[in-house]
Amino acid sequence: MTSDDIRTEIRNLVLHHDAEGLASRLPKLTDAERATVAAELPGLLAELRESPLATATVSWDAFDWTANDQVTGRSEVLMMVGAATIPGPAGAATWLMKRDLNPRWSGAPSPHRLVKALSGRPVAWRADLAVRLARRIRRSDDRIVPLALALLRDGEATPPDHEPLVAAWLSAVGVAKDPLTPHLLPKIFEAAGASRALVNETLTPKPSRWLALAARTLSREQIITGCVGRFLLGGDVRDLRFFVRLHTLVAPTPEESAGRLRDYLRLLPAAPGPVAELAWQQVRRARLDPADVAEAIEAMTFRQEAKLAVKGLTWLDRHLRHHPERVADHVTALTNAYAHASHEVRDRAVTLTLKHAGHLTDPVPILEAAELLPPASARQVLERFSEGWTGEFTPGRLPEATIPGPFPTSGLESGPPEEIGWIDIEAWLAAVTREAHTNPDPLKETLARRFGEHLRPVLYDWPTWQSPRDWCTALARELVNPGEDPGPPMSRPPGQRPRSDAGQAVPGLSGGLGQALYEGMATVAATAFQLFPGLRTVVPLHEMPDYVQEMLRTVDVQTDLYDPTARPAPAPWNRLPRLRECARPHAFLLSRLDELLRAAKAGALPPVLLATPTRADGHLDPETLLNRLAMCAHSGCEPLPLDLEQALLRLPPDSAPDLAERAKSIGSAAGAVVARWFERGAPPSPEVELTWTLDLGSHVVPYDDRVLDQRGIANVSWRPVEPTGLAHLDALLTAPEMRPFRRLSRDFWPGMTPHHRELAAAHLAFGLIDRFDPPDIAIDDLRDLTLAEGASGPATALVLAYFLTVEGDDAVPSLLQLAAKGALPAAETGRLLGLLGRRTRYEAGPALPSLELAAKQGAHAEVWTIMRHFLASFLPGEGERARRPHTDAVVLATDIAMWAGARGEIPEVAAHAKKRGSTSLTRACRSLHQFLTREA
Repeated sequence: MTSDDIRTEIRNLVLHHDAEGLASRLPKLTDAERATVAAELPGLLAELRESPLATATVSWDAFDWTANDQVTGRSEVLMMVGAATIPGPAGAATWLMKRDLNPRWSGAPSPHRLVKALSGRPVAWRADLAVRLARRIRRSDDRIVPLALALLRDGEATPPDHEPLVAAWLSAVGVAKDPLTPHLLPKIFEAAGASRALVNETLTPKPSRWLALAARTLSREQIITGCVGRFLLGGDVRDLRFFVRLHTLVAPTPEESAGRLRDYLRLLPAAPGPVAELAWQQVRRARLDPADVAEAIEAMTFRQEAKLAVKGLTWLDRHLRHHPERVADHVTALTNAYAHASHEVRDRAVTLTLKHAGHLTDPVPILEAAELLPPASARQVLERFSEGWTGEFTPGRLPEATIPGPFPTSGLESGPPEEIGWIDIEAWLAAVTREAHTNPDPLKETLARRFGEHLRPVLYDWPTWQSPRDWCTALARELVNPGEDPGPPMSRPPGQRPRSDAGQAVPGLSGGLGQALYEGMATVAATAFQLFPGLRTVVPLHEMPDYVQEMLRTVDVQTDLYDPTARPAPAPWNRLPRLRECARPHAFLLSRLDELLRAAKAGALPPVLLATPTRADGHLDPETLLNRLAMCAHSGCEPLPLDLEQALLRLPPDSAPDLAERAKSIGSAAGAVVARWFERGAPPSPEVELTWTLDLGSHVVPYDDRVLDQRGIANVSWRPVEPTGLAHLDALLTAPEMRPFRRLSRDFWPGMTPHHRELAAAHLAFGLIDRFDPPDIAIDDLRDLTLAEGASGPATALVLAYFLTVEGDDAVPSLLQLAAKGALPAAETGRLLGLLGRRTRYEAGPALPSLELAAKQGAHAEVWTIMRHFLASFLPGEGERARRPHTDAVVLATDIAMWAGARGEIPEVAAHAKKRGSTSLTRACRSLHQFLTREA
């Protein structure tokens, strides 16, 4: 055949994707014909790259992404032709690795057809190519892996020393009587990635493929040496799992392990658990000298796994049974166990220490480490080794209750618009109201400087104001420039929009359709500039293209929206959010601020705000309120209604008939309201009730304790109190109907109800434990709550229990303050803490160290009450599995009971104490039960 005939034949086979035809034809080519085809390859590849996609043959497989052009669609046949015709192995390897022929996510070419196509090449040539391809493997899933392995097997080539090749071979499809096994299998102990390829090998019910092959092919010495060496290299449990199972399958004899005892000892302290246990089995059977025994036991007690530490202490017990004089060699092992997280490990260590105390000549290390033990265990050690030790830990004294100072008198230079707290805002409102009557001009200058015009677009373009700071800003701007608020965007009247010729304004727009498009664009632009005047500062008109400027000049966008004389009056409007979406205190506060702003707009600000507190916790002195009422009456104006209602909430709750007579004598309507309040006293705080339901996704059902589920919901409700006749105040005293989503003013709430802590807590607790993410609540809210006065109940307890689980020690100061005030709902807090741990996703375990800290700082009696009720609701019931937090809770309760001198059986603890067995929980319950039921 001529050269043209060969080129045409091979070209047609390539274009028709005839891989089988190429596999049969290519081995028969002569050297000259190979050279002819190889010379044609660059031109054929360039032609295919430039060919339109429409002529490509696309696979019917919807998931085949390889046929997106002419080259990738024919990658396999092009690889066959290049590998079979390019003269040198290096060039062939480069061709096979071309990026065009190996598109991402494409499947591997058939190695059998490629090997068949190369069968006409010399054996040495094929072996060279196989080695070159094997060296280019980087990952086990490389597209070239099947071909490289097939060529290595076909050419009987010696595989290169290349670690990714080993992992790729282990991950590939196996071959019976694989000629690569003798070369690659011994390398599994050193090759990176080999362990991950073997991670799923199992021993039961029978050894799987690679385990059986390794045990059958490699010598025992080779396996034991390789496994121990791999253990010493390190790695996690997943990396070493195969080698642990292979070592277990081989089961070295004591004679085989004798020469590697030092290596096994090195593995004990820090190797992953399964490796350490395997090493312990080898060390335990060997004959060791006393120094090696001490090293091994010390390493075992150093480990975090309780099972391994217990094995080490059991070994120590047996060893000391025969050689009690050697206990001094094992002091480090014992003190390691003192610091262990497992109660069983600590108890065993203390028992061993006391059992062999007579042979310990130097007790100093034991006494120093005893501080790591729980107090009950430490007491036993200290009594035995410390002469003259008579005392136990003595908790501190409760701190003094914080006494709020006087309410600060703020000037106008502080407060909004900065991010500030509720005290600053209340003081600022009082100062603005006062100065508006006494010094209006200096007030206007100060507010104009602090609340500049740059705030107007940001403020007035919002339809509602959620933050108290926004309302304060609006009040300041109203006093600076009365009437400037144009209303929310949707309440503003549309401007005049005269028609203009579209063809003149915008080149390319003509006819009816062009005119309609132009008017639509003009309307959109005009509406945007009217609703959001701040756009004029972001996108100046003179910087826009000419036709855009012409478009905007056709509408009245230059009107100053903030000048009440230059714009039509807006429709009636209100910037309050939907009050049903707000928490009741938040709605009350925003309504009060809206009332104050409307009074400023109407020029009817009172001379003084009645509700400004006289103490930093929100308390309002009755004498001060009466003086403010008299001032308002003297000026001839009635106080603002919501300001009056807020003032009533801040008064002491008890009735005061003498003050009622003074209020009546003022002679105003507000005075009469205050007089009735003094006569009856404040309404009682709500009696909050918590009910538990279970969220099943599609519906909610009552919670059943027989079913353990952590999707519990704590529903907060309370019975309505007797109406006061004041609408907003009655709404605040009523439980919400749905979970509120707007709670931005949480820091105000305790100060709004300074003598009704449980009311503020009830609103904070509403929706706290729900199917949704917890509402926006922070530890500062708990701190503010503790400053309030009044009774504490389930709502306060739920908030405190929640923060003990999520914030830990940060909740301790609040707990101490409530205890110092005698207002800590300890029993309810303990019960709810246990229910949170059982019924919700909040773990009770993290709260235990915080309770211990509170007990040490003087609240031991209160914390014991918490722990007593906590254990009653938290300990596992019949058929439930005990977990570590259960034991931790009982051990802590034992210590606190000792500090508090507690007595009295806890039925739930007694039930566990009477159980058979010797689990950590059972032993801890027996110890606590024995202490609580001791004789007087």
